[in-house]
Amino acid sequence: MRLLPSTPGARTIRMGAAVAAVAAITLAGCGVAHPATEKTADQKTGTTGKITPAQRPAAGPQQRAEADAGSILASFAVPSGARRLSAAPSAGKGALKTAIQIPGTPDLVDKTSWWLAPGSPHQVLAWEAKHVSPRYSSEGTATIGAGDRVSIWSDMFSLPAVNGVLDSRELIVEVIQDGKQTAIRVDAQVTWQPATPASDRIPAAAKAVTIALNPGMNQHGKKAPKPVTITDPTKVSQLRALINAQKLFPPGTYHCPADFGDSLTLTFRAKAGGPAVAVAVAVNQLSGCGLLTITLDGKAQPDLSGVSGTQILKIAGLTWKLPAL
Repeated sequence: MRLLPSTPGARTIRMGAAVAAVAAITLAGCGVAHPATEKTADQKTGTTGKITPAQRPAAGPQQRAEADAGSILASFAVPSGARRLSAAPSAGKGALKTAIQIPGTPDLVDKTSWWLAPGSPHQVLAWEAKHVSPRYSSEGTATIGAGDRVSIWSDMFSLPAVNGVLDSRELIVEVIQDGKQTAIRVDAQVTWQPATPASDRIPAAAKAVTIALNPGMNQHGKKAPKPVTITDPTKVSQLRALINAQKLFPPGTYHCPADFGDSLTLTFRAKAGGPAVAVAVAVNQLSGCGLLTITLDGKAQPDLSGVSGTQILKIAGLTWKLPAL
């Protein structure tokens, strides 16, 4: 059984096959400024250190995700008296073999370690919450079970996303009773933003652009203004650059607000009245997931993240009123 929370960037929540229970999940995000350095902890000695940007490999998003996941896993504050395990413990019929949550994207690095510590699950989580690096924000808790039948507990912590590089960076600590001790699974999950392919760009040959507004289905019969064609080189160049600067829409499973179809369509041409060389449809941010769809020479390209309709109109010098919910 899997649960998908109704939030953008939805996570896949794992229900252990051996646990006939109901998952109770509470998630609360909190953003903080991206730190210049990140603290790490030696998992044997508990001593702390720092990793600076200069120590990070100058590589692509996936390599950065690998490096950050390693640092996050090393930052786990090891409880006093705990020992590291070479594999998932047998507690709960192997309930800690898989993570309690898995981001719904293939662009994921998930590094894991297992531990066995003295004390109860609640004591272990309380110890971790007290000793986790202040660089992290608490993201919430998750449980598998209900009432006195809860068998797995988890606390989730996060570092800020790295704009245009890493979508999420999380430390997840999952615990289960194992005899008189507590078995622990630690996950460092980092998702990266794939690079926008060269094919997903408006070509420089586009010298004119026609802008059309679709008010959508929630405007009670309001008519759209007539499309406007812009040939001013500066405006066309700025609109082309705005579209080309957008990142790929993150892959995965998402639950979006209702989409009423309101959008701005930008049809780029080599000259006014000529055939379309590229079409960009910007879904208004007020509905749906705010996608930016691109078609080049009649072929659909990967979706990009949404761009502000207000910004498009400002560059174009248009005073249209965008649809409102």
